[in-house]
Amino acid sequence: MDARVTENTGYYGLDPSPTTMNAIGATDMDLISKIRPILSAEVHLALVTVLTYAMLFIGLAGMVSNILVIITCTKIGFLENINISYLALGISDLLGCAIRAWGALCFVFVVTNTKLPFDPSSLSVTTGFYLGQAFEKITAFITAFIALERCLCVQFPLHVKRIVTKRKTIFSIVVIYVFGFGPSNLIHVVYPLRWIFSPAQNRTILTVVPLQTSFRFIVSRALLAYYGTILHFTALIIVWICTIFLAVGLKRKADTRKENFKHLNSKEDKRDLRVIKTVFLLAITYLACSTPAAATLLVPHFEPEFSTSRGLARISRVCHMFSGLTSVINSSLNFFIFLYMGSRFRQTFMSLFRKTIPRFIRT
Repeated sequence: MDARVTENTGYYGLDPSPTTMNAIGATDMDLISKIRPILSAEVHLALVTVLTYAMLFIGLAGMVSNILVIITCTKIGFLENINISYLALGISDLLGCAIRAWGALCFVFVVTNTKLPFDPSSLSVTTGFYLGQAFEKITAFITAFIALERCLCVQFPLHVKRIVTKRKTIFSIVVIYVFGFGPSNLIHVVYPLRWIFSPAQNRTILTVVPLQTSFRFIVSRALLAYYGTILHFTALIIVWICTIFLAVGLKRKADTRKENFKHLNSKEDKRDLRVIKTVFLLAITYLACSTPAAATLLVPHFEPEFSTSRGLARISRVCHMFSGLTSVINSSLNFFIFLYMGSRFRQTFMSLFRKTIPRFIRT
């Protein structure tokens, strides 16, 4: 693989310009000449390749785990609002893992120089990066909604069923999906797909041809600000606040249990406590996996060279890929959290597992 191609992995370029749409060009050479040699081209390629394959395999594993979440939640039913939220979270995580895995696969195609009827480097930007950002933010806000709903349960246990109804839960999730996924489709307006002739392959391929207008710059920058700043930090702050309240609520529950053990020994109280612990663990996992992304988004405000098109391009690209990997990990872990913390989820899943395996063996 040509070393110049490694400086041009469009998937993690924050603004898919003509530089990210061409494998090798004069603009690429200008960028390479400005890169600070903190990471050598060989080390950069090795790190990017490792992160790409890790994202690909974890993304595929996350797809399987979230399919199991969706099946199990559907089997449990939706008498409780929390199961509707869990299902919505599983769908968002499934799509997020699938899109991130697709973006990683596009880079694998670039590395292997596979002759394909499309340009993987350009398609990964519009169909991988921006759509991946959209579903990551949907996951973030559903996590924030779940945490907020549990906080209300802790603070207003007698009124929460009136405050958070099934209709309000479904409406909130629909709003999250609309505002999370809808704006990301604007990228296809300014970066439309076109069939063009490729002299290198001597055939027509599908690629992204960006509009040569200022509207493209406005839309791409607006989407980056919307997903990378507004949605990201809003969800992060909500989850942080709700996690603190949940921690206080768990402490209060523990203290009350010591004072009145018999009352808190009921099945309903035990179930509520398990749900709070599950949501608390979901929130902590999200916060841990979102910290690298938050740091990557904040650094350019203090160091302008930390960009995929400036002097620290190699380090910036590695950090963006690492934060993307942690997001995929977050989307892949929920199944194991539900399995470990949720007794009803675990019983339902094991029941389905025992029924499905014998049928599969007989088939």
